[in-house]
Amino acid sequence: MFDRFVVVDWSANSRSKRGRDSIWIAVLDGHGVSVSNPSTRGAAERFLADLVEGDPSGRSLIGVDFSLGYPSGTASALGLCGQPWGSMTRFLGESILDGDHNSNNRFEVASTLNAQMTATGAPFWGCPPSFAGETLTTTKPASFAPLGEWRLVETVLREQGLRPFSSWQLLGAGAVGSQSLLGIPMVHRLSVQFADRVSVWPFTTGLRSPMADHGAVVIAEVWPSLVSVDVAAGVVRDEAQVIAVAEWLAGLDGADRLAALFSPDIADLADVARVEREEGWVLGVEC
Repeated sequence: MFDRFVVVDWSANSRSKRGRDSIWIAVLDGHGVSVSNPSTRGAAERFLADLVEGDPSGRSLIGVDFSLGYPSGTASALGLCGQPWGSMTRFLGESILDGDHNSNNRFEVASTLNAQMTATGAPFWGCPPSFAGETLTTTKPASFAPLGEWRLVETVLREQGLRPFSSWQLLGAGAVGSQSLLGIPMVHRLSVQFADRVSVWPFTTGLRSPMADHGAVVIAEVWPSLVSVDVAAGVVRDEAQVIAVAEWLAGLDGADRLAALFSPDIADLADVARVEREEGWVLGVEC
């Protein structure tokens, strides 16, 4: 299906950073695997844009390690019109400010979103004490109503005995909420900049194998915890993970098993709709 596999370990750092707990990008193609460690999100976005622009005829799969969607009903709770995922990504793209050196307003945006949705410290939660207030708290709220805490894919993972994090949790070891707030606008900009080539699974493709024509770029959510990783001495775990996930995807593609991952067996049509329209799915998760 693809000529190149790109795996991105995103970061919500508020300062420029390399090494552990920073951005790592693995690129696996016919020339082998290479790894980049840009110090800022802006540099990482330019790196990805250059990859897409520099290979107009190749077929690329870009896996990102943050939630691409939110629990069903989020866009409606915000009063957004139109297709839920599209309206939410545009809204975040307009709201999030991300500076050249990683300064950003993610906690302020989360607080504003909570105020609009519930007028309480939910559903987003987790922040430094200096950002805490009536509409954003340092601790988990007692209720997420009227929204759910989990997307369907996270519910499935939990039923399988795994421990994904909620898109709402912004702070804490393993949390992905801040990465999503800062990563979704990046995905939106790439999909606009390369509108004729970039699709975002499953929101613009449906829960099916995307058409990987020449020049096609498919962005999908991945969860590195699905893949076993051996970390050699002196190697940053994040670096080892992006390489392992890229090799896993390439291996599945080489064995003609990758296409099936884009069509998880979700029986309920209402669930299919919520996944395709708003929540998204993690590539490789089976029901």
